[in-house]
Amino acid sequence: MIYTKTLETEKTRLQKKLKNLGIAAIAMMLIGLTSCESVLPQNVSDLNIYQPSTLRLIKNNPIQTKDGIYTPQTDEVWHSDARYRRLEREVYTDSEK
Repeated sequence: MIYTKTLETEKTRLQKKLKNLGIAAIAMMLIGLTSCESVLPQNVSDLNIYQPSTLRLIKNNPIQTKDGIYTPQTDEVWHSDARYRRLEREVYTDSEK
């Protein structure tokens, strides 16, 4: 009988300890998650970098690039990715008609 009571009190003590550890773990997690929050000092719209929709290069006019000097052999028109994709969609939808 004494042994059974000892087991019950030990079980109760361990349950309380586990409960306290669980609460502590949850509290630490919440503190960690909320303390990492930060506000960006700049507006997201300020992060946009200007990119022309087209770039027109003149024949035999050297252009300095990051990789060196490029000299177009003919007059060239380079399209931005957004403009190229828009033109590609227009051509594709027109060809379906």
